[in-house]
Amino acid sequence: MNRPGGLPDEEILTRLRGRALHALKFFSFHPSTPSPVVSNLMEAAFFACSTTRHFPIIASDGVRNASEVYILRPELSGFIKHLPVISEDIVDGARTMIAALRSRGMIKNLTYVELLGELRSRPLSETETVECLKWWIGVTKERNKLKVSQESSQLLDALVVSVTGPREKTMKLSDAQTFLNSRTSDSEAIIPTNGPLPSTLLPTSITCSFDRDTLTSAFPWRQLSIVDWLRHLTDPKVAAANPEFDVTKSALWAEQVLSVLARAWPSLTKPDEKDVIRTLSPMSCIPTSTGLKVPNQAYFSNVDLLYLFRDLPIVTMPSGATVEGTLELVLQSLGVRKHAALQVVFDRSVWSLLRVRLTST
Repeated sequence: MNRPGGLPDEEILTRLRGRALHALKFFSFHPSTPSPVVSNLMEAAFFACSTTRHFPIIASDGVRNASEVYILRPELSGFIKHLPVISEDIVDGARTMIAALRSRGMIKNLTYVELLGELRSRPLSETETVECLKWWIGVTKERNKLKVSQESSQLLDALVVSVTGPREKTMKLSDAQTFLNSRTSDSEAIIPTNGPLPSTLLPTSITCSFDRDTLTSAFPWRQLSIVDWLRHLTDPKVAAANPEFDVTKSALWAEQVLSVLARAWPSLTKPDEKDVIRTLSPMSCIPTSTGLKVPNQAYFSNVDLLYLFRDLPIVTMPSGATVEGTLELVLQSLGVRKHAALQVVFDRSVWSLLRVRLTST
């Protein structure tokens, strides 16, 4: 029986590899004693039998000439799948013959250019992409920074990841700018992934395998900030395309966004706080008893004169959550009122008096 791609099933492959390994070991020349010259001469005579330097060897996709196959370092095996390579059991089992082939230049290691060619030939799965990034992170720790920077750009330009799940897509890693990381304790770790996210965000299925410092040191990416996220989800085009994630239309989503801000608020810088306030203060994003309101039109439940004006828009979370602590601080910073403005009191008093007179007449 053949597997997809025309290869025999694993049982047959195992048997064939065993026979190939036996042949390689049979023609391996070990050091002779007392003089190694004898074995060296015999080995040289063996290879001289082929005037074309043709040496058939079993590879991952069948029998090929040794010059057409590669020996992979273990860290590359997780994402190099289509190039003809010599399996690890052959390399380990026929070390003497493999060493002889390499010393004569008849078999080669995979070059960086050839590796890029493999990456450009197909999209990688999320698991393969993780393995590729792990390999490159290891490379960056050993090489000159300038050379690594140039090669890193080539690598990301060649890498395309196929993302599965509800948001299935393909993404070129050179287009990525930011990432989310659940392995950090920073405020950015609380950004929800169920809502709109920038198209330049790396898939979380990939970045969850790395810590923030590792990603920022090896690649030109930065962590998605609360401010970045807020600007994206309040973009008119994004909101129009996702009404259920529009803070001016969905009280449930508005509450979730405000809760995220409350958790992040203590770690935000003053400029970031100002950016948040500048973004949300003009928007009808505060859930109240009379619908979503602009912050300066909403009131806390302990507002004075509430007993006189019971129809004031009082902050009311759809979940029934109590407005206190950091959430209260965020709402107050956005402009939610603790006191009824004098103009509001005056206008409502005049209207109440007018209504009483109209009723009495």
